[in-house]
Amino acid sequence: MKEWWASTCADGTPNRQAKASLIMLVSWIIWNERNARVFKYKSAPPPILLSSIATEANLWVVAGAKKLGSFISRE
Repeated sequence: MKEWWASTCADGTPNRQAKASLIMLVSWIIWNERNARVFKYKSAPPPILLSSIATEANLWVVAGAKKLGSFISRE
């Protein structure tokens, strides 16, 4: 994974910072879902997880992730 992350962040495209932010955000949501399943015995269906990703992405943009905002607004 380390090599993949390094190649993703060093690809030289203008959207590399936005992609890195999006990867971190999705990883964070998946990690939280994993913890909920393991420790609380609760699981969210995929549409709820996608909604959580979209909501969290918008919060990151409001908090100042400008490149992520321009990346997700055109997708």
